Amino acid sequence: MSRTLSLALAAFLVVAGVFLLLSMALYQAAQIGGSASPAALHPLGLAGAYAAHGLLRAWGIAAYLIPVIAIGYAFALWREFDLDHLGRRLTGAVLLIPAACGLAHLLPLWSMSEGRLEKWDQLQLRGLGGALGRLLCGQPEAPFLGGLLVRWLDVAGSAVILLVIATGALLMMDLGLANWMKRVIRSIRSSSEEQRPGSSVFDKRISTAPFVPATPPSPKRKETTSIHGVAEKLHALGQSPPAEPNKGAEDLIDKIRKHRQQLEEAGQVSAAGRASSGARGATPAPAARLDDDRDEDSLVEDEAVEPMAVSNALAAPSAQRIERPKPRAKTERVGGRPDGYVLPPVSLLEVNKVRRDAEHELEKVSIGKAIEAVFADFNIDVAVVAATRGPVVTQYEIKLLDQGMRVNKVEGFEKDLAMKLGTEGIRIVAPLPNKTTIGVEVPNKVKEAVVMRELVDAIDPATNVLPMILGRDAVGKALITDLSKCPHLLVAGSTGMGKSVCMNAMICSILLFRSPDEVKFIMIDPKMVELAGYEDIPHLLAPPITDMTKAHAALEWACQVMDQRYEALKATGCRNIGDYNQLGIDEIRARLEKRRLTPDDLPEAKDHMFYIVVLVDEYADLMMVNKEVEKSIVRLAAKSRACGIHVILTTQRPSADVVTGLIKSNLPSRICFRVVDKNNSRVVLDLSGAENLLGKGDMLFLQPGTSSPVRGQGVWLKDSEISAIVEHAKAQGRPDYNEDVVNVGAVALAGGGSGGNGKAGGEWVADRGFHEAVQAMYRYNKSGADFFRRKMNIGYNKATALVEQLEDLGFVSEQKGTAPRDILKSWDDWIDLLKENGVTWEEGDDIYRNPAAIGEG
Repeated sequence: MSRTLSLALAAFLVVAGVFLLLSMALYQAAQIGGSASPAALHPLGLAGAYAAHGLLRAWGIAAYLIPVIAIGYAFALWREFDLDHLGRRLTGAVLLIPAACGLAHLLPLWSMSEGRLEKWDQLQLRGLGGALGRLLCGQPEAPFLGGLLVRWLDVAGSAVILLVIATGALLMMDLGLANWMKRVIRSIRSSSEEQRPGSSVFDKRISTAPFVPATPPSPKRKETTSIHGVAEKLHALGQSPPAEPNKGAEDLIDKIRKHRQQLEEAGQVSAAGRASSGARGATPAPAARLDDDRDEDSLVEDEAVEPMAVSNALAAPSAQRIERPKPRAKTERVGGRPDGYVLPPVSLLEVNKVRRDAEHELEKVSIGKAIEAVFADFNIDVAVVAATRGPVVTQYEIKLLDQGMRVNKVEGFEKDLAMKLGTEGIRIVAPLPNKTTIGVEVPNKVKEAVVMRELVDAIDPATNVLPMILGRDAVGKALITDLSKCPHLLVAGSTGMGKSVCMNAMICSILLFRSPDEVKFIMIDPKMVELAGYEDIPHLLAPPITDMTKAHAALEWACQVMDQRYEALKATGCRNIGDYNQLGIDEIRARLEKRRLTPDDLPEAKDHMFYIVVLVDEYADLMMVNKEVEKSIVRLAAKSRACGIHVILTTQRPSADVVTGLIKSNLPSRICFRVVDKNNSRVVLDLSGAENLLGKGDMLFLQPGTSSPVRGQGVWLKDSEISAIVEHAKAQGRPDYNEDVVNVGAVALAGGGSGGNGKAGGEWVADRGFHEAVQAMYRYNKSGADFFRRKMNIGYNKATALVEQLEDLGFVSEQKGTAPRDILKSWDDWIDLLKENGVTWEEGDDIYRNPAAIGEG
């Protein structure tokens, strides 16, 4: 039923209920029949008079249940309560009316009830149950004319039967009376606890106040709260506060100290109080004992007073003042660093608006009953034992009551639950990790945004090297990971499902906690717009790369740095970058001297190695331009963890030809947003489920070392927050770009990620098959992949790799549609290139002879 139709039906029921209620309340028997005009006597006219006459004549005082039921049903429609099993509820209402009629007729008549019957002209019925009550519980008369129950069961038996019917009818109507009774009992208990000695208004406030995320109060609010707190403490000691409470906290605290000293001098302080003060180590001086007294402690700690005036007023003049142990301070995230870089403050992030929804508990109850009903329809006995609400989904824990039921039988009920609950995105986790229950994740009707401001405090920078805030899981816990422990990450999902927002959140998380001397970025952006906003931040090794040839060069450069860093780690005897950074430059030089090396011999043997994060926004586009980048990605993913290089790949086309087996085996951490079908979900997560997600940040996160993904809601980061963090980083300094990162020529000559500079050569230098292909190209003046396949008797992939290598070296032109490639350099240029790279050959080797000379011979 649509919302508009529900509101229209609710309005109609309210009008009808009020009309019937007023009709019966204003009804008199004289309003129908007789010489007087009925329309002139009844305020609601002839319709109201005859409606009240019919209802009261048939059901007596029980007729008042009709408008009450109508108004109650209208209220349920307006509040969108659970109205499933409407037939059962209406059946209960139909059974409740005759039971109420019979019970009303069994009540003894008194003056007020007789007056009501006389007003209705129903004295002959001798009861308030109307004609139906007389038929069930009236005086036994002629057969089948009255007292059917009383005739056979007497008055007591009739009352018991009717009470049972009424109770059953109320249970069928499912009015939630049990919850109402629990609330009444709870309120009675709370009121009785308030009247007991020792209870206070503050205890009641703390125990009954709903949870609201803490927000930093303004200084004015703190001062006002502290003054009122002091006034309450003063009132408890028998003193009256000053007429002007805003005058300051010093005068109030002075009065407390003076009054306390008077009590101690008069001997009015209890022995228990002195013993407790002595146990805390207080000195005999009144001022020192006052400073550690329980009242002042609670005043300062409970009210969270920060102004210096209060702390100075509580300071005792005695030199023997005993300081209380301070709690362990939390690691500060914001502030100056040894390198002079100031991290972005948390105030740049926006606070989420507090949402209060009183229908959460009712929604849990109704959906829990619906889950049990669905399984009951298939003869599976389950019970919902717990429900934990998250920002977007609520996880219901169900327990199998039949011990012989197999768990995998429950996993196939996702579509049945989705149809019953009228929603999508339902996921069944069977069983829950480390539990004996099965999880059913159901989307909430009212969804809440997950903001980064609430999750920043959950990160400890001392234990997380590269912290990344992802969002919250299905039960509302913070979903945070450390990229250094992942150690690489694959993010997949269809367009518009939240990949770009997730990537921005990960970048901003690192910017919030790490300086440019600690981490550097290489950003590859085939879309040209996603990462353009991060240009000129000091954390970049190169501007965001949009040219795919330079992207290949950047990945090859990362492979070179990886090899050089491993040489430095090997020379210094370290297993990873963390151990290396703890050595210091003096220890590094000492270890290198033992191997007869100097820092100049190893380019990466510096006093400190920074972490490198390689981000590829759309890996599928990069693969379409040059498939050779997969080799570099695989090398980095397989080896670069220990030397501090980490890779983050995102793709909107998670097919098997893009996310290959090598990529998946080296990227154990994966995030999958909603995808098109089960096949894409299996490619990313090795199981289905991502096709049923809700979108807009709803994701499955496969943590390293686990096989079952965790469902979560990605953090929402606004463009204004991203801009504020980026501008703060830009204000700290300019980036120091490394030109070697995008040096295409050097990488092209290196080829294949083998390391070294342009003159040191690469795989092609020692590849005799490649030299034979060049000889054939110049001999027959052809350079296509089909030509190399036929002439060299190799596969298509190998032939394509030969053509791409020749293009990188500058010997053939780029592909232009279906036109053949042009040969750009001569044979002499090829021989000169071989000699520059140190290639030697025997005098009679035919593959190094000029093809023109071979033809002449």
